[in-house]
Amino acid sequence: MQRPRFSAAPTLVGSFPHSDAQPLIERIFSRFTALPAWPQLPARDWLESMYVQYSEGLPGAVVDRATGRIYFSTANGFESQLEAFYQAVVEEDVERFAIGRDYALGLHLFLETLPRLGDRRPHWLKGQVTGPFSFAMTVTDENKRALAYTPELHEVAVQGMAMKARWMARQLRQVAEGALVVLDEPYLCSFGSAFVNVSRQDVIAALSGAVEAIHREDALAGLHCCGNTDWSLVLSTDLDVINFDAYEYFQGLSLYPVELQAFLRRGGILSWGIVPPSRSGAGLDPHVLLAALDDRIGQLASKGIDRTLLYRHALLTPSCGLATETVERAERTLDALVELSCLVREREGFA
Repeated sequence: MQRPRFSAAPTLVGSFPHSDAQPLIERIFSRFTALPAWPQLPARDWLESMYVQYSEGLPGAVVDRATGRIYFSTANGFESQLEAFYQAVVEEDVERFAIGRDYALGLHLFLETLPRLGDRRPHWLKGQVTGPFSFAMTVTDENKRALAYTPELHEVAVQGMAMKARWMARQLRQVAEGALVVLDEPYLCSFGSAFVNVSRQDVIAALSGAVEAIHREDALAGLHCCGNTDWSLVLSTDLDVINFDAYEYFQGLSLYPVELQAFLRRGGILSWGIVPPSRSGAGLDPHVLLAALDDRIGQLASKGIDRTLLYRHALLTPSCGLATETVERAERTLDALVELSCLVREREGFA
């Protein structure tokens, strides 16, 4: 798929603190016309929390509402479940990996609302799926051992998230000219530490498998990480979009100007998480946020990266998902983000 020039358009990371989906979806479509994203609503139902939401139908997955725990068990018919799982992967039975309404009401209402938009129907849509590395490192087996450290279950996590991402891409591409599916990878912040015994090659292979799955549906593949990580690892993949916390953790990414230059020149898009969370203590004045964005882009430009290219190949987002914010703060974040985008686009002549 040809990568578009989003030219500093605003979009969303995914999660919200709201419990009522439809009014939020209407607001998203009215404010985010270039690249609206469906909302994850963990406050509505625990099933929509990021690790539970994409576990549906995976072999061995146990979703225990009573204890609020998700884990994988190799008992109770696991082998037959595993056989059916791999048969679906090999046969590319994408529908086998569907995400149900109970697990993602925001997604289903988002898709159902589209036909009613008429002339306002967007050309591009965004979705998100938990990344394979974070899923494998965060979700455990019945003995509280991360799936990443049991080969059989690690492969279920990697293949499962890739196929969930492919299903997501297919749903969006069926109703829009273009789609972006972003892998949510918060655990990449811990890669390289003493607490992560997973090789660089295995992480790249897991990410690349999910990226390839998304590309198979003629959609763009992105990655979101809201902290410091080894960005050279991320930039070595075939990702189309990289979403990072540009407000608090910009310096980590700025250490890789050569890799960033290559990424941008091949059409890659930097998605700047420049609107900060409430924990930062920062305000939401769009003019202050514009100064912060200009400062960071100026730093990259001083390292030889073309300034115009940086603005043209940009998306603007909150620094992370909004699920931990109050509804009021989340709403104000949306307003600030849209106003910031308007300021950039008008100044740069993109509007």
